[in-house]
Amino acid sequence: MRPLLKKLATVIIALAIAFSALCVGGPKLSADEQSELEDKIASSKERQKEIKKKIEATKDDISKEKENQEAIDEQIEEVEDYLADLSKLIGDYEDQIEALEDEIAVLEAEIAIQEKKISDREASAEDISYRYGQSLRSIYLNGNNSTASIILGSRDFFDMLMRMEFVKRIADYNDDLIQSLHDAITDLEAAELELANQQAALDETKTLTEQKKADTEAQKAEWDSKLSELEDLYDQSKAAQKLLEKQKDSLNADLQDAIDEQEKYNDELEELIRQKARAQYMGDLPEGTFLWPCPGNYKITSGYGARPENYHKGIDIGAHKGDDITAANSGIVLTVYNGCTHNYGKSGSCGCGGGFGNYCIIDHGGGYQTLYGHATKITVHEGDAVNTGDVIGQVGSTGWSTGFHLHFEIRVNGERLNPEKFDIKKY
Repeated sequence: MRPLLKKLATVIIALAIAFSALCVGGPKLSADEQSELEDKIASSKERQKEIKKKIEATKDDISKEKENQEAIDEQIEEVEDYLADLSKLIGDYEDQIEALEDEIAVLEAEIAIQEKKISDREASAEDISYRYGQSLRSIYLNGNNSTASIILGSRDFFDMLMRMEFVKRIADYNDDLIQSLHDAITDLEAAELELANQQAALDETKTLTEQKKADTEAQKAEWDSKLSELEDLYDQSKAAQKLLEKQKDSLNADLQDAIDEQEKYNDELEELIRQKARAQYMGDLPEGTFLWPCPGNYKITSGYGARPENYHKGIDIGAHKGDDITAANSGIVLTVYNGCTHNYGKSGSCGCGGGFGNYCIIDHGGGYQTLYGHATKITVHEGDAVNTGDVIGQVGSTGWSTGFHLHFEIRVNGERLNPEKFDIKKY
C-alpha cells in the first residue's frame, strides 16, 4: 500500500471507530480505573507469592518436625531396649547374689559343724592328756618303787616281762591316741581355715555383685530420666507439628482468598475492557486471522495451558532484547502500561502491569483483542489507530518474566484463547 493511501486508510478507520464509539460503544474505561485494577491484581499476585513462600516454609518445618519425631522415636526405642537390658542385668545380679548367699549359708553351717568337731576333739584330747599326765605323774612320783613293785609282784620272769610289756603298751597307746587327736584337730583346723577362706571369697564376690547391681540400678535410673526427657521432646514435637498444620491450613485459606480476590479483579478488568471495546470489527485481516507479532522470531518457548506455577493463557515467543513487536491486526490501542523498569530475567513477578510488565492491548472490534506483554517499552499510546504490521514496541523482560520474550494473547469477547488455534500469517 502506498504511503498516501495508507494514511488515508488510517484516517478513515479512525473516523469509523470514533463514529462507532459514539453510536454503539459502551462507557469509556478511565486510565485511573484501569491502573487501580492493575495495581490490585499485581498486589494480589504478590500476596499470593508471599503466602506460597510461607506455605513452603511451613511444609519444610512440618517435614523437619516429622523427621525430628522419627529420630526421637528411634532414640526412644534404643533407650527402651537399653533399659530392658539393664533390667535383665539387674535380675541376673540378684540371682547371683541369692545363689552366693545360699553358698555362704552352707559354708557357715559346715564351719559350725567343723567348729563343733574341733571343740569335741579338743575336749577328748585334753581329758586323755590329763589322765595320761596323772599316770605319768604317779609313775614319776613312785619312781623305781613302782617299777620294783611291778617286778616283785610278778609270779615269775615271764609274768614280769608281760607286766612290763603291758605298761609299755599302755604308754604307747596313750601316746598314739593323743597324737591322733592332735592330728585330727590339725586337719579340722585346716578344713575350717579353708572353709573360712571360701566364705571370705564368697563374701567378697557378693559385695562386688551388690556394687555392680547398685551401679546398674543407678545407671537405669539415669536412663529412665533420659527416656522421660525424650518422651517429653516427642510430645513437644507433636504439638509443634499440630500447630504448624493449623498454620498451613490457615495459609492455604489465605492463599485461596488471594486467588479469589485476583479472579475478582481480573473479572472486573475484563468487564471494563469489554465495555471499552468496539462492537464493529475493524481489522484489515479476515476475522480470526492475525499476523505473527514478532518478525523473525518464530520459536514458541511456552505454549498455552497449565504450567507448574499457573495456567498460561497465551504463548511466549523467544526473542532478543529490543526486537520489534508488531500489531497482529489493525485496530485502536485500548490500553498501554509503561511503568515497569525491571527489564531483566527474574524468578518471580515484580508486580508491574499485573505481571505483564510493560504491555499494551489492541482492540480490533467485533470482540477481538490482542495483548503484547513484557516489552522493554511500548511505543504507541492509548487511542492510537494502528495497522497490521505496525511496530508498537520492543521485546523485553519486564514484569513476571524469566528472560527476553514476547507474551502474546488473543482474546475473544473477553475470553483468552489459544493463539495457535487461530490462522496466524508469518512474514
